[in-house]
Amino acid sequence: MTTDRSPALARFVLVALVLPAVITVVASLVQLVALPQLPDPVAVHWNALGQADGFASPWLYPVMTLLIAGALPALLALTSLPGLRRGDGGPTYRFMGATALGLSAFGAALLTWSLLMQVGLADATDAPTVWPALVGGLGAGALAGAAGWFLQPHVRQPAPAALPGTPIALRPGERAVWMRTTSVGRGAAAGIALGAIAVVVGAVAVYLAGAPAVTVWVLTLAAVLLVVLAATTVAFHVRVDDAGLEVRSILGFPRFRVPLADVSRAVAVAVDPMGEFGGWGIRLAPGRFGIVLRTGEAIEVSRANGRRTVVTVDDAATGAALLEALAERARSDAHSTPRKA
Repeated sequence: MTTDRSPALARFVLVALVLPAVITVVASLVQLVALPQLPDPVAVHWNALGQADGFASPWLYPVMTLLIAGALPALLALTSLPGLRRGDGGPTYRFMGATALGLSAFGAALLTWSLLMQVGLADATDAPTVWPALVGGLGAGALAGAAGWFLQPHVRQPAPAALPGTPIALRPGERAVWMRTTSVGRGAAAGIALGAIAVVVGAVAVYLAGAPAVTVWVLTLAAVLLVVLAATTVAFHVRVDDAGLEVRSILGFPRFRVPLADVSRAVAVAVDPMGEFGGWGIRLAPGRFGIVLRTGEAIEVSRANGRRTVVTVDDAATGAALLEALAERARSDAHSTPRKA
C-alpha cells in the first residue's frame, strides 16, 4: 500500500493507454494481413443460434477494432488522467485502468477471431458459429482486466481533510438560514444536453424510418428517461436552517434531507468525485451518500447512524459551520430541558 501518486500515474498510463494501443495495432495488422484471403462481404452478425445473418465489407473489422479496442479504452483513460495528475487516488482509478485494458483485449480478441475464422471461405454464409469467438473474447478481456488491476499499485485514498472555517456563535432563539445553488460545470451540462438530444433525435429517426414499434417505444422511453434524469440532476438548491440540511433539485424532485436531530457533525471538505465516489451525480460510496456535481469544496454531514452525506457547493465552510452551530444548540437545548415527572 502506498500514498505516492507518481507510480500510480505511470502504471495507469501503461495499463490504460500503452497496452491497449499495442493490442489494437497488433490486432489490426493481423486483420489487414488476412483481408486478401477473405470473402467479400464477410459475416459481421450472428443470430442466437450462432448462424451468420449480417454481412458487410471486410474493412469493417479493422475499423471496429480501432474504435472498440483503441478509442473507447482511450476515452476511459483520458477521463481519469486529470484527477491522477492532480494527485488524486483510490480504487476507482485503478478499476478504470483495468477496465480500459480488459475492454481492449475483449474487442481485439472477439473481432480478430471472428474475422480469421472466415479465412478461405468462398461465401460468408458458410461462416462457423461465433460462440467460440465470443467466449474467447470474454476470457481474454477478463484475464487482461485482472492483469491490469494487479499491474497498478494500491494507492490509499486519504480521508478528506476538513477545510478551515470560522465557527458561528448563535444566541438562544436566534434564527439563521444559509442557501446556495450548486450545479454541474458547463462542459458536463453541455454533454448531458447533447446526449439527451441525440437519443431524442435517434427515436424520431427510427420512427420516421418505419422501424418496428418495439424499437421505437424502447428508444422513446430511453429518451424520456434521459431528459428527466438530466433535468433533475444538473442543479440543486442547498439550504441549512433550524430544520437541518435540505438538498433539492431545481425541479423540486428528488429531494434529500438530514434532520437537525440526526446531525452528529458537519464540516467542509474537499471532494474528488472520481476517486471518492467513482464519478459525478447522485452517488453511493461505502459509508457515504453524495450529491457530487463537481470537484472541490463540499459540506459533509456525519449522521447518527455513522453514515455521511456529502454535497458539493460553494461556500461550504459557512454552510457547514452554521449547520454545526444549529445542531450543537439543539443538543444543548435538549440536555437542558427538564424532564416531566
